[in-house]
This record gives sequence, C-alpha cells and structure tokens, in this order.
Amino acid sequence: MNQIASQNAPSPRVVIPHYVFGGLTWLAVTLLIVFNPDAFTQHFFNPELLAITHLLVLGWITMVIFGALYQLLPVIMEVKLYSEPFAISSLILLGLGAVLLAFAFWQFSFGAIMFVAATFVVVAVGLFFANVLLTARSSTKRVIERTFIITSVIWLLFTVLAGLTLAINLAHPFLKTSHIELLKLHAHAGIVGWFIQLIIGVSSKLLPMFMVSHHVNTKKLTFAYYAINIGLIIGVVSLFIQLKFGIVMSAVIVVPGIFSYLSFIYEAYKKRVKKQLDIGMKQSAVSFMVLVIPFFLIFSLLFNFKFLNNLTLPLSVAYGSAIVIGFITSLVMGQTYKTLPFIVWLKVYRGRVGKVVLPLPKDLYSEKVAIAQLWLFATGFVLLLLGISTSLTNLLISGGTVLFLSAALYNFNILKIIFHKPKKI
Repeated sequence: MNQIASQNAPSPRVVIPHYVFGGLTWLAVTLLIVFNPDAFTQHFFNPELLAITHLLVLGWITMVIFGALYQLLPVIMEVKLYSEPFAISSLILLGLGAVLLAFAFWQFSFGAIMFVAATFVVVAVGLFFANVLLTARSSTKRVIERTFIITSVIWLLFTVLAGLTLAINLAHPFLKTSHIELLKLHAHAGIVGWFIQLIIGVSSKLLPMFMVSHHVNTKKLTFAYYAINIGLIIGVVSLFIQLKFGIVMSAVIVVPGIFSYLSFIYEAYKKRVKKQLDIGMKQSAVSFMVLVIPFFLIFSLLFNFKFLNNLTLPLSVAYGSAIVIGFITSLVMGQTYKTLPFIVWLKVYRGRVGKVVLPLPKDLYSEKVAIAQLWLFATGFVLLLLGISTSLTNLLISGGTVLFLSAALYNFNILKIIFHKPKKI
C-alpha cells in the first residue's frame, strides 16, 4: 500500500485540490439533476443535459483522475512527475473551462464564452498530455499498464479536439456529418478511449496490489488493449462516414476486449491474499457489476429491436448515465478511499514512520459514513436509471435527491481526510 506514497510522489498541494474541486462539482451535479429532471426525459442533444454531462465528465471525473494520476504515475512508471507547474496550471484551466463550458451549454450559446471555455479545456489537456508523455519518456518500465495510460491520454486529446471541432461546426457548419453522429463520436472517444482505457491501465496495477494478488495473466490485458483500440478506431471512422455495419462491428470487437479486462480483474480477485475487502474495494466492485447494464443497452440500441422502438431515446440516455454515473463515478468514489488517505497520511506523518505507533490511513475517514454513502449511491443510481427509462419525473427527482445525499457524505469524508490533524503521541 505504501507504494502509493512513494518517494517520487509530487507535493500534496498538487494532488489534493483536484479531489476537492471534483467532489464539490459532483455535489453540484446532483443538485442540477434534482432541479432539472426534464433534462433526462428529452433527446440527449438538449442544453441542460449537455451542460450537466460536461460538468460531470470534466469538472468531476476528469479532474479527480488528473489528480490521482499525478500521484500514481510515479508508482506505475517508477519516476518523478515531469512538471508540477504543468499540473497546477492544468488544474486551474480545467476547472475554469468545465464551469464556463457548462454555462455556455446551459445557455445553448456558441459564442465567445463557448470558445474561451473550449480553449481552456484544450490547453489544460495539452499540459496534462505533455506531463504524462514526458514522465513516461523518462521511465524504463515497458509494461501494458503504461501503454494503456499513454494511449488513453492520446484519446483524451483527440476527444477534446473533436469537441472543439463540434462546437465550431455548430456555430459555423462545415462538416456534412450530422451533429448527432459527431456527438456520438465525441462521446465514445471520451468514454472508451479515455476513461475506460485509463481505468484499465491504472486499476490493473492497483487492484491486484490492493488485494495482494500474484501471478495474474497479463496476456488478457494485451488482448483487451488491441481489441478496444481496433474496435474504437473502426467505430469512430464509421460514425463519421455514417456506416452502420462498421458501428456494429466496433461494438462486437470492443466488448470482448472489455470482458477480457474484467476476466483479469476477476482472476486477481480469486487469487487475492487479502480476503476481506474494505469499503473502497466494495464500491469499486459495485461499479464493475454496473457494467452489465450498458453492455445490454448498447446491443439493444444497435440492433433496433422493434419492441424497443418507442424507448430508443430514454435507453440512449440510460446507456450514457449507466457508464458515466453508474460505472465511472462509482469507481472514482471507491478508489478515492484507496488513494487520498495515503496521500494525506504521508503528508501528516512523514518523518514519524517507524518511531511511534501511528494511525492507519483508513482511520482518516469514517467507514460508517462511507458505507452509508455507498448504499445511498446504489439506491439513487437505481432510481435515476428507472426514472430515465420510464420518463417519470418523480423517480428522477428521488434518484437525484438520494445521489445528492450520497455526494454530501462523500464530500464529508473527503474534507475529514484532508483536514486530518496528527494525533498527539
């Protein structure tokens, strides 16, 4: 566990603000869901849903991932982070860009604010991209986890550039492909190319380490890497030229790749030495179980079953929500309890290790609060998904309210960890 707090780790002042900004943004997003349930009952190309989605993926998920990755890159690649000033600048620009972009989408305005916001996001991602690649360049480790991380960052840069192109095309149309297909291209490049590949790269290193699993078959990860990237490239090109067969083939190739990764995680779980899972790992396990839902929905949507014709729009929104909220958000919250306590613990107790009896990193947060947060999250997500699928406003409001309570407890624990004071010993 102490590998997370390695000597190569950056200053906590670089990492911790990412968790704070991300947690507060997640709290704000749940409030937006409560007061704007109609955003989830319309076509997914509506101002409120676009604003909520971009605030969610940039201000919450990507923000926390940036911070966590600055801490974890030294663990995975065994080198120091290339530039802390790059990381701080990226934090500021990404935060400003996410808020301004959400505001522009809410107003459905494609003027100066939109382009300033998009520029901030692109520059923030550019700095992050440079930081990761220059850090990786100085590493002699040539492992599949490293390859996944570098590839995911390349897809992230592609995603934000595609988003900027889409914004320009909305204001000044120059592409023949419809806005809806371009939005799908942008979304899947981000979800599969950036989020899922980054999650695979980091979790395939950390989860076996947390569970103390040995001799797990990494060939499954190699297969996952090629299947996901080949399938995604086919899918992106097919969406751009509007080739339905290619889109179906993309899903047929990508899904087995993701299942190969899940098989790796399951093998690590079966071979674990540490039998008892803590709250962070339990929430992470919930996130992996949720993946069954988008797998089912994507094939239901691709094959256009007649009995689902009237449900195409709500199922499309449910598909995106299941991935972004059900899977990725749950995983980010779960892994927060595995990373942030170690970061703060090292900051507070550096120099005292081995000299006196110290509290454990898990003592920095309330496990009871974390358990309540997990149950509230699971309940809120189920209500939200049912509300989206049935277009029932009351269910959506109920789901958003329960998710708000879960996010509030998550933020309580985040602040409890960050403001931990050393005990007098």
